[in-house]
Amino acid sequence: MTSPFPLYRKGTTAICLLVLIALMLLASGCTRQVPQQQAPASQQQTKTPAPVTVTRTDSSHLTIAYPGSSDTGTLLELEATVTDSAGKTQTRSAGDHLSTTPLKFGATIPLTGTFNGNTHVLVTGYFLDGSQKSLLDTTI
Repeated sequence: MTSPFPLYRKGTTAICLLVLIALMLLASGCTRQVPQQQAPASQQQTKTPAPVTVTRTDSSHLTIAYPGSSDTGTLLELEATVTDSAGKTQTRSAGDHLSTTPLKFGATIPLTGTFNGNTHVLVTGYFLDGSQKSLLDTTI
């Protein structure tokens, strides 16, 4: 028996289906992302300052301060390791990493020693989720 439609032959359906799938694939690949415009320099975010500062008040006193930051709201403890130019190291901390209460904004760690040369200061923060992060690594 012959088909009443002369264009309908065995395999024509499969070819039409393949052409349709190919067109759909091409159409879906024709999208592109529009490049984002940068905000003017006055509207760009500035780099946030370090959440911890160190100040040398004189040759025998340093103060490490935590003024507070929304980025460090779950900070439990600051641990400061200070090495003076003679190689003497001391470690002090504020707060407690085993606590469940965040460190208060404005906490300080006073240090006394011989800080008349280059002094290396490394401050590590311990957070409520159990993580730790270097918050300051500098030489003064």
